[in-house]
Amino acid sequence: MNECLRFLRFCLILTVVRCEARGAADLVILSPKLHVGQIIRYQIGYRATTNTNTESTVAAPMAPTGGQMNANILLQVEVEDLRKEAGETLARLRTRIVAADAIAPNAIAPANPTPDSNGAGKSGMRDKTVELTLHSDGQVTDVQGLDKLSADERAAWQEWVARFGGAAAFPEKGVKPGEKWKSDEPIPNSLLAGLSWEKESEYVNDAPCAAMQRTPQGVPAAGQQQQETCAVILTTAILKQKSSPKDATPQDYKLHDLRNMGTAQGKNQIISYFSLKTGLVVRATEDANQSMNLTVATADGSNRVHYAIDAESHARVLLLADESANHP
Repeated sequence: MNECLRFLRFCLILTVVRCEARGAADLVILSPKLHVGQIIRYQIGYRATTNTNTESTVAAPMAPTGGQMNANILLQVEVEDLRKEAGETLARLRTRIVAADAIAPNAIAPANPTPDSNGAGKSGMRDKTVELTLHSDGQVTDVQGLDKLSADERAAWQEWVARFGGAAAFPEKGVKPGEKWKSDEPIPNSLLAGLSWEKESEYVNDAPCAAMQRTPQGVPAAGQQQQETCAVILTTAILKQKSSPKDATPQDYKLHDLRNMGTAQGKNQIISYFSLKTGLVVRATEDANQSMNLTVATADGSNRVHYAIDAESHARVLLLADESANHP
């Protein structure tokens, strides 16, 4: 009888070990697999509308601006260097916005175009190169050249970098289909202190995916490229305010003897497809809606400015197929 019990216990332990091993095998780490010299292209579309109503008793030089943004860019990404530092992998990337009709479909845009006397390349575009260091946790440092971009292009570039390194913020040990996880990301340099994005992500399922082909007109379209499998990640971000609506003054405003009061709300939804083979984001879309009701006043309350801000945006990031492989 004791021998039977010991045998049953052994079987139970063996079953648990097998289940744990199988569960660990299902975990997927989605960070991009890069190599030096690698060139990747993305088509990025970004549009945003901001409406701002202002009521003021004084001139307001710091007033938020309203208006529309609309960008559709072709971004070439080159991996310049990979190195280990303090146990993490750092990737030095060179990105450049290129004109969709400036290069042949099977060509690679030069990393350093020859400028003409006006500082523009052969395509008539100014050199819009931005370099950055991407950390293994998705953080970006040592950004150089961002000031070369227009406001619209800068917004599209920032959307790309958020999606490209976004998977690095997922659980370090990996994720599996059906799993959910949360994160909290403080928002620096905001008009109200104590704002953060509370994010909930879900590994929905695996689905077929493929990089897009670029037509001669520069429009992304489905082609004959080989299908692969992507992890589909749904992320919902809710804007949370931890400061009091009666006093949410950031430090920079306190230094100028100002007091900020108000509330902010927002919701972003991101659907991303990450290649299980390469870890690269193959496509992603983001829809965002945000609003802020803000009053900025002098410390003694003698002067004040009230802002009512509503903004919405839509972004799309598409990986383009390696056309040089299809056009020898």
